[in-house]
Amino acid sequence: MRCWRAAVVALAALSLAACTARVAGTPDAQVVRPSITPTVDELPEPGQCTTTGVEVLDCAQRHDAEVTEVGTLPELGTAYPDDRDLRRAVLPPCRAALTAYLGSADHDATRLQAHAFWPSRDGWARGDRWRVCAVVELAPDGSRAPRTGSAKDLLKAAGFSTVQLCAAASPGVDRDAAITGCDQPHRAEAVPGVLSLGTPGDPAPSLEQVNAKAADHCARAVRSYVGADRPDVFASWRAFGSQAWSEGFTSAVCYAEATRPFTGRLWGLGANPLPA
Repeated sequence: MRCWRAAVVALAALSLAACTARVAGTPDAQVVRPSITPTVDELPEPGQCTTTGVEVLDCAQRHDAEVTEVGTLPELGTAYPDDRDLRRAVLPPCRAALTAYLGSADHDATRLQAHAFWPSRDGWARGDRWRVCAVVELAPDGSRAPRTGSAKDLLKAAGFSTVQLCAAASPGVDRDAAITGCDQPHRAEAVPGVLSLGTPGDPAPSLEQVNAKAADHCARAVRSYVGADRPDVFASWRAFGSQAWSEGFTSAVCYAEATRPFTGRLWGLGANPLPA
């Protein structure tokens, strides 16, 4: 049995031993701090498309974000909170809103991410306590990718493959999985079936605990995705680190990983030859 060992520590086989990795840093959930704080009456509404601020656009036009939820912050005191406290207050509900809006928790296996903003210091001083959650799409290089059309229920329908994560490096070994376009040569494809590891209020699991929970789950997810057990395709996964746990990043993403780079898709490949 061949095992692809996790050589890295910190964020982030069908017939082979399972391995995992975490990748360094903070997840890419977007946070925007407007220099001029809008009033509550000026905030966009759920379902509206916007620039990265609050200017509302027709969703049929190219836009940067689509509002998933507008809510209020919990009690954080009168002094303006630091970024860490604000992220802990805003990102978990925004990630939950993203799941509900897209129709699936599989957004962590895609380039769709939660985006949030809240009042600036001057707005806070006048008593503003709102939060705005939205969905944004990132290009494979990590830059913002403007969208056309609504993302509402995109993952409930057949939209997963249009925003799917593909990796040029090994998700289970390399610190940087090198996200790339799925139409480009790649080594692995994120698959439906993102695994929940708990809630932000739970203790963050160790790497060993993540492995224990993800091994069978990801093997089944990859088998279902590929359609067969293969010696050249196996399951790997990535989980977010403990720093991100309290911000709502409490999942592990399963990947169908091949023993060599290829062009094409592994979905439904079955017993057919691995694409060139």
